[in-house]
Amino acid sequence: MSRMRRDVAAPLVGLCLGLLALGPGLRRGFLLSYDMVFVPRESFATALPGLAPPRNMPSDLVVAVASRILPADIVQKVVLLAIFVLACSGAAALLDREPVLAGLAAGVFYTWNPYVGERLIIGQWALLLGYAGLPWVLRATLNPGLASPRGTGRLILALLPAVIGGYTAMTITALVIVPVALMTRNAARAAVALITFAVGCLPWFIPSLLHAVYTDPAGAAVFAARADTPFGSLGSVAMLGGMWNAQTVPRGYGSAWSALWLVIVLIALTGYIVFGARERRWPGLGVAAVLGLLIACIGLTAPGRDALRSVISAWPATGVLREAQQFVAPLALAEACGFGLVVAWALNPSTFVEKGFDFAGGTLGAVALVVPVVLLPGLAWGAGGHLRPTWYPASWLAAARAIDDSAGRGDVLLLPWGTYRRPPWNHGQPVLDPWPRLLSRPVIWNDGTQVGDVALVPDDPRARALDGPIQGTGPLTGTLRAAGVRFVVDDADTGQSLTSVSQRLPGAVMMISQPGLTVYSLPG
Repeated sequence: MSRMRRDVAAPLVGLCLGLLALGPGLRRGFLLSYDMVFVPRESFATALPGLAPPRNMPSDLVVAVASRILPADIVQKVVLLAIFVLACSGAAALLDREPVLAGLAAGVFYTWNPYVGERLIIGQWALLLGYAGLPWVLRATLNPGLASPRGTGRLILALLPAVIGGYTAMTITALVIVPVALMTRNAARAAVALITFAVGCLPWFIPSLLHAVYTDPAGAAVFAARADTPFGSLGSVAMLGGMWNAQTVPRGYGSAWSALWLVIVLIALTGYIVFGARERRWPGLGVAAVLGLLIACIGLTAPGRDALRSVISAWPATGVLREAQQFVAPLALAEACGFGLVVAWALNPSTFVEKGFDFAGGTLGAVALVVPVVLLPGLAWGAGGHLRPTWYPASWLAAARAIDDSAGRGDVLLLPWGTYRRPPWNHGQPVLDPWPRLLSRPVIWNDGTQVGDVALVPDDPRARALDGPIQGTGPLTGTLRAAGVRFVVDDADTGQSLTSVSQRLPGAVMMISQPGLTVYSLPG
């Protein structure tokens, strides 16, 4: 009966947390925030292996398929709610030997914390899918029957969220599954786990062989963890924060109030060490947590940043280490388990009854369910206003159709030459330029993020080739035509087109001119 209550209660609590986090964002419309870009109907031409960047595989393809079944904005809400449900129920399932309240406390801790809040605001939904699946991967890998067909099937299902999430999601999953599989000390189980994981990497690994990969080593410094609390960079990372982008820190987090969250984290770590590690409850999880913390701290020192720059220069695929604070995901899981074990200890009658506090344990357990939410209110109600539904302007959708339907071949160039936009119709919130997903034609754009005064070199080789001429002042028509460009889309989010664009495109025909959107067709 207790197990049945847990199986129902944990997903329900996760769903409630998801509803609370999205709030008004559950209304119809798209939630566009930084890297989170969903479009009404993403083209397969830009989502197939070899065409989409490897970092977008297979998540873009899955969304493109799902948006043929359900409206794309509803697909987005389903995905986001699934993250909360999977994360909460997975963490709770790891404490199936403990009281239901203890499992729920672990689930709430794992689902509602600065890591989830900052990643949600910056729009890394694919990474959060992998994060949500981590408890299930841990549980399936520790299953004594892993080598059986049924056990392998469970591991495949557990890996599915990370497989959909792609490269980064599978990278944080590797931090858990590899040490856990090796510490099973069973060759058959370890082999099944590692082979299954390797197969799950193929959807992004194969496209990486078909698509040139480049990562600007300068990102090692600009994406390094930073202090978003008064406790320094290391303290912030241990508290599951440390996001490089200060604009994505949930409102209200990082003040002196965060000292209470530090206390909760210390209690959770103590619980994991005293009740979890000593009893070898989840062998390998502690190793994964320590490794994740060490990776997250690479960029905190000058020698670490220099070493990371050298590694990225030699092997661009290691660019995932630039944003190293995302690797504290296993630490978040260990802290959540420790938090749940502390609640289980408090619920043990022998803990308080001998001292005459019959209801103290139950009271503490109930309080533990709401403490993470109370200490991080900025994640609630549309992530504190960051996530508000919007619709793409009809002029944009009409322009996309006109470009796609135009006869003849040719690519599309996006201006202004930057990565993010703040369109007025998106409530002024920054978002990755959506045109590469709105169009079925190949798009050349500056996908090198600018952080402060540092502008990273674009990842796309075509963009790198055009970076110099575009940053210059001379005419562009001949250069762009030689590069295979036929259309230029200027979606300056100030509502005014760049005054120099038309002057730098002699002979170009203005196809569309709308507030905040101008489309040029190049001659020839």
